[in-house]
Amino acid sequence: MNKFDKIENDKTIIEVYNKISEFEDLDKGWAHHNLDHVKNVSKLVESLLKRLDYDESFIEEAKIAALLHDAGAIEGKQNHSLRSYKFAKEYFKNNNIILENEDLVLEAIKIHSDGFDSDNIIALTLILSDKLDIKHTRVAKEGYNVDGMRELQYIKDILVDICNNNLEIKFICDDKINKNELEEFYFITKVFMAIISFSKKMNLNPKVYFNNYEWKLFNNMLENI
Repeated sequence: MNKFDKIENDKTIIEVYNKISEFEDLDKGWAHHNLDHVKNVSKLVESLLKRLDYDESFIEEAKIAALLHDAGAIEGKQNHSLRSYKFAKEYFKNNNIILENEDLVLEAIKIHSDGFDSDNIIALTLILSDKLDIKHTRVAKEGYNVDGMRELQYIKDILVDICNNNLEIKFICDDKINKNELEEFYFITKVFMAIISFSKKMNLNPKVYFNNYEWKLFNNMLENI
C-alpha cells in the first residue's frame, strides 16, 4: 500500500472528515468539505498531472495535499487553510511520513484558498481541482439559502480534459439554473482565476463552456488580464 492509500484509509483522517460532515450538517457551512470532496479533488489532481506527464511519485504527493487540504475545516471555513497546513505538518511528523516534495505539499495546503499567483505546481493543481468541485454534491444545507451558492445544485457535472494544448472545462447544467445569479456569485470569479492561473503556468489555452457554448464571462475575464 502506497503512502496515499495509507493516509486515505487512516482512521484518524476518516474521523476528522466525519467530524467535519457532522459540523456542516448542523447548518454551519454553505459547502461540504467532507471526505467525498477531498477524494474528488484528489482524483482530478491525478488526472490533470497524468495528462501533463508528471511522474507517479510527484502525482502521489500532490494527491496527498488534496486529501489533507480541508482537514482544518473541522472548525469552520474561516482560516481553515492555515489550520489544515498545521494539521498536515504535525500529521507527517507524528506518522514519520517522508515526502520528497513536503515543502511544496504543505505550501499547497496552506495557500489553496487563494494562492493564484504561486509558481508551485502542486498548489495550482490543487487550487484548480478544489475550485472545480462545485457541482450539486457540494451544496450543504445552509447553502440552499445563499444567493449564487444555491445555483450549484443545478450543475450536474463538470468535465475536464487536456487535449492539443487546450484545457477544456465543460459545465453541464440543468435548465433550471439561474445563470445570472451564478455569475454574480463571488466564488465563480475564484473558479475562473484558478483556471487562468493553472493554464498560464502549464502553457495551456483555457476553454470554458456553459452547456456547450463558450462562457462569455470567462472569456471577458481572460481578455482583461
